[in-house]
Amino acid sequence: MSKLSITLKIAGGSYPFNINPDEEELYRRAERQVNEQIARFNKINLPQKDHLAMAALALSMENLKLKQSRSLGEDIDRLGELENTIDEYLDEL
Repeated sequence: MSKLSITLKIAGGSYPFNINPDEEELYRRAERQVNEQIARFNKINLPQKDHLAMAALALSMENLKLKQSRSLGEDIDRLGELENTIDEYLDEL
């Protein structure tokens, strides 16, 4: 599969990438999300690198919360399976 050359503009900088064409929308959405996070912190008078650090922290927190909620969902599913196993065992008694 041939690569697609794109340039993402993040925090005033341009960053070239060679990506799979089917990933372009994902990259563009990530670019927007990072720039939106940076814009939230531009209200605070900090150096640009600190805005980037705060945006990275915010995005990482969102990612961790999402993983945690998925993990909780998996735990609930496992508890349901365990409950079914216990019910089947008790029915055999």
